[in-house]
Amino acid sequence: MVFYFSGTGNSRFVARNIARAIGQEAFDITSYTKTMEKPEFTDKGVYVFVCPSYMSAPARAMTDFVSWAGFPSGIKAYFIVTCAASMGITPRVASDLCADKGMQYMGAAQIEMPQNYIALFTTKQVEDNIDIIEKAEIETDRIAGIIKEGGKLQTKKIGSVEYSVTKWVRDVYYKDFMKTTKFMATDKCIACRKCVNVCPLSNITMKDDKPSWGKKCTHCMACINQCPADAIEYGKGTAGKPRYKGPDSMKR
Repeated sequence: MVFYFSGTGNSRFVARNIARAIGQEAFDITSYTKTMEKPEFTDKGVYVFVCPSYMSAPARAMTDFVSWAGFPSGIKAYFIVTCAASMGITPRVASDLCADKGMQYMGAAQIEMPQNYIALFTTKQVEDNIDIIEKAEIETDRIAGIIKEGGKLQTKKIGSVEYSVTKWVRDVYYKDFMKTTKFMATDKCIACRKCVNVCPLSNITMKDDKPSWGKKCTHCMACINQCPADAIEYGKGTAGKPRYKGPDSMKR
């Protein structure tokens, strides 16, 4: 089984390609994160978890899902993160999670995908992202081949100092910087409610025909990047930046 969490489509793209290559289905975990449902899975086969890397570790939406969902003991678990730079301490986080859940850790891998974190970085135009997507497809096929053969993904060991420092920075960022106060809808808003529908944590509601953000946000950037009218901004820093519409929107 292949599970994915994706705000703008990068991890969905990778998950679906892996699922297709290994003859499985890809399941979007937002059906659970929106409702906080705690499912019980009984399939004793291979499990693949695909999500973005947030602050050099798997997105908490995915690690929380793995923590609260029920899985058969001893299943083989692979972790794949999509990122613009590095997966950081993902191998250690994934390994510890597997130990807690009684899973057999089969390794972690990263797949470079286009930058989508428009709140801090500048996203690229479509034509500048095509090469990244094509290289990602090649790497995805390689990883899928290893999974299909039952092999382990080889990743570096994470030292205690690197783990502790990165985990501290990540915890601080989640607590103090993943806020929604800077999100706003401009006069370009057409009240289409797409931001409400795509939010994976059900954190956006409509008030007076404008989106309103709650406090439960993971900065997945789905709302701002997927807005059809480009009407959502995150403070002044996103003005004029190209929105990242995801790999499925690109013609290659």
